[in-house]
Order: sequence, then C-alpha cells, then structure tokens
Amino acid sequence: MAAKKSKLDVTQDEVTQQAFHKYQSLKQIVDLWQQERGSYWRNSLNLAEKPPYLPVRDLPAEAIIELWKRLNSSMKTEISDADLSEILAQFTADQNTIDLDPEMSTCFHMAVSGVAHLAAEMAHQKGVRAHKFRDGAVSSELQCPVCAEFSKLAVVTPPDGKRVMHCTICGFEWPVKRVGCLHCGSEDAKQQIYLQNEDFPGIEMVVCLLCGQYCKEINARELSVRDYVWEDLRTLPLNYAAELWSKEHAKKVH
Repeated sequence: MAAKKSKLDVTQDEVTQQAFHKYQSLKQIVDLWQQERGSYWRNSLNLAEKPPYLPVRDLPAEAIIELWKRLNSSMKTEISDADLSEILAQFTADQNTIDLDPEMSTCFHMAVSGVAHLAAEMAHQKGVRAHKFRDGAVSSELQCPVCAEFSKLAVVTPPDGKRVMHCTICGFEWPVKRVGCLHCGSEDAKQQIYLQNEDFPGIEMVVCLLCGQYCKEINARELSVRDYVWEDLRTLPLNYAAELWSKEHAKKVH
C-alpha cells in the first residue's frame, strides 16, 4: 500500500524572513573566508581512517575562532579571543551554546559549519564511500559519516529518485534507503505519512506514525536548490507544523 499524503498548514512571519536575509549575509562572509583561508586550514585537517572522519569536536579551534571573529565583526559584536576560546571549549565538551545571545550563537554555528565544510570537501575529494560506513544501527542512517552530527534533511536525487541524507553542518551527503522510517527502521508504508504544503512545492515532511519522528524530504527532481541549508531554514515552518501534526496524530494510533 502506498504511503499516505496529507496537507500541512503553516504560517510564515516577518521574523523568519529577516533571519533568511541575515543568513545570506553571513554565508557570503563564510564563502569568502573559505576562498581565502581554505587551502591553509585544509593542510591542518586529518581525516580518520574510518567514520566519523572528523567530528565537529575535533575541528581545529583556531580555524573556528578565526572565522567566528569575522562573523562577529560583521554583526558589530566584540569579544576577546580568550572568551571565544572558553565558549568553544564549553561547546566541545557538551555541545551547549545556550548562554550565548542569538546573534553570537548564529555566528558561532556558522563558523563551525564553515570549517566542517572543509573536512567534507576533503572527504569528497578522496572519494570516501559513505554506504560502507553504515553499521546496521537505525540511528546511523541519520548520522553524518564525516562530522558525526545528525541530520533530518533528505534529498531525492535525479534522475532515478535515490534518497540521500544531507548534513546541514558540513554539507556531506550519503545514501539511505528510499522507503521507510530513517528513525525507527519501520518499512510499513501505511505508517509513513507525507505532509505537503502548496507554498513549498517539491518538499514533503515524512512523519512516522509508529515512532512520531519526522524528516524533511526535498525532491531535487522537482525543485532546484543551490543551498540546502538555506532551503532548510526557509522551510522551518514545515518542521514546526510537522511536530504539531505528529503530536496530534501519532497519539491516535497508540
């Protein structure tokens, strides 16, 4: 039986639109830094022999701080190198940036992502075979084999509709099964609901009624996307709506 399709109600607001513009401005700074400093920092990156090849916690702190300072400067935020190092050390220890104000937190995460992209590019250039990394655990389907972060963004690729996960931290992509829940492993099509909204053509939120989890799926055969992180941010209202939908409907099947 085919998976069910359903409509999804979402609301976009001005705050979200402003966030998009801020991202675009900061992304330009990251791109310029990668062009200017990428070659230098790639020489200091060492990929492991098996995944994860270079987890976020092992990225060179100096590179992250260097890029972070550029981003902070663009936001007119001044903070000492010592404080930046302390914040980075805390994040490395517990992945927590809750004490940062929103703007500084945004700059920090984009700095981490900018450096992580260098590692993903190295992995891609070396031709690592992502499908060899999977260890059989369901959760490993969602874990990036390069930076070890988890992703909820899937892409259906042309021309034959194969599905890959796209890491929104480092940008690496790896193949996953086309049908079924990537969270709990269920292959029961009747329990997979594809939620759609007419304002976001080519994008579906795939919700599993068994575990209540979801992932976002972009159909690259229908939608041309230059920046998947941007697209993920642009469609965040779908995430919120999918969470609400899941809470309401997943309960009904248990």
